Amino acid sequence: MAHLSDPIKLLIRLDADHHTGLGHAARTAELLRHINHPLDIHICGTGAQLPLFFGEGITHHPLPEQISEVDKSDHLLRMAGEISAHILLIDQPDQTRETWQKYHDSPLPVIAIDDYGGDVQADLIFNGTILDDYHHYPLMASKDRIFCGGDYALLNPAFGEVCHNPAQDSLLIVIGGGERARQWALALTGEHSPFQNKTIGQITMIVGGAFPDIDRLRTACAKLDISVQQNIRQSDLADLLACHGAALITGGMIVYETLASGCPAIIFPQEENLIREADWFAHNDCLINLGHEGGMDMKLVGQQITLLYKDYQKAVRMAAKGRQLIDGKGMIRAAGEIDNFLSQRNRGNT
Repeated sequence: MAHLSDPIKLLIRLDADHHTGLGHAARTAELLRHINHPLDIHICGTGAQLPLFFGEGITHHPLPEQISEVDKSDHLLRMAGEISAHILLIDQPDQTRETWQKYHDSPLPVIAIDDYGGDVQADLIFNGTILDDYHHYPLMASKDRIFCGGDYALLNPAFGEVCHNPAQDSLLIVIGGGERARQWALALTGEHSPFQNKTIGQITMIVGGAFPDIDRLRTACAKLDISVQQNIRQSDLADLLACHGAALITGGMIVYETLASGCPAIIFPQEENLIREADWFAHNDCLINLGHEGGMDMKLVGQQITLLYKDYQKAVRMAAKGRQLIDGKGMIRAAGEIDNFLSQRNRGNT
């Protein structure tokens, strides 16, 4: 017989590698910290960086990297049986209709963290993206367990808590995951860098722990007097956004983190699936959008940075609008819903 205070064994499907990026691991780790119900946490995934996001007492089960996502789902469900898991949590973007069906057909409740809508089937779905078009789940019969929109943007609450009080002559560059983000970082610091002529006093670049070519990037940045930091804590990133005059960022979760911090931003949507979101934020005057192709045009990047610094009032207006949309409390709201779900489940098993 289960007791209300008994730990629930939670098995998580999660990756932290150059392909997936580190954002999924960062948000899941932070979400777990806000869940009050006792948990026995097991993580199944790929990426050498994955254990760095979680403290002691969490069990890691590495997945073979060179197999399909369907095979990985089978591996996960076998693991669930072996450890007698109580609940699955999936935060991995390569899921398909087939893999979601496999999880749905298992005897375990499923919590899904998703960004695009579609064929997800789960007992709870959290989707903090701003686009209504990404909130449709046609296979879900009940809509009362789907939590969507900016109110559920899963970012560290530290981003919404900081006070933006920057040195005006400063720029923070944040490089996300993926091959195109890597290429962008090297272009920004390469032969045609917009920072060749030193017009900004302080420039800091942040890259994740999975960033390849880090030695090459550090050498290029040193020539341009750009400070490089790698694999920093979320709270430190929030502080850096607060103390820089503007941010030059890739797409993904960093967009929401930047908006919540109140730092004016220029975005390069480096992947095609980030284009519409960047367009939406730009249309609503929350940030400046370089575009999927324009971001690789170093002349355009330089022009947009110059324009942003010249029009300080526009920067202030953009930042205020962004902060109104993304208040940074979505993680706390989502954790509360999960606590309610876990408590109801335990009461049903007593």
